[in-house]
Amino acid sequence: MNNNNYQRPPWWFIIIIIVMLLPLFSWVGVITRVLEDYDKYDTVSILFFIMPLYAVLSCYYAYKSYEARKELSWILLCVLLLSYAGCYFLL
Repeated sequence: MNNNNYQRPPWWFIIIIIVMLLPLFSWVGVITRVLEDYDKYDTVSILFFIMPLYAVLSCYYAYKSYEARKELSWILLCVLLLSYAGCYFLL
């Protein structure tokens, strides 16, 4: 007998998560810009390399925690949005 009571988040929340992952498609351009001007970005360059992993994990945890703690999911996505803004501000 399977007692798996996991319910998926609503479809509109899944679309928001996908939209939050869309900036990763342009991340190759960001990395090439950082590598070209490496002397300018030497202290913060690790942030640009870790950011895709952070974005994927943030969206994954927001998806998984939506049913139990909706507020946590929204906080994760807001912090991810602020992280994107911070990375683009550094460029």
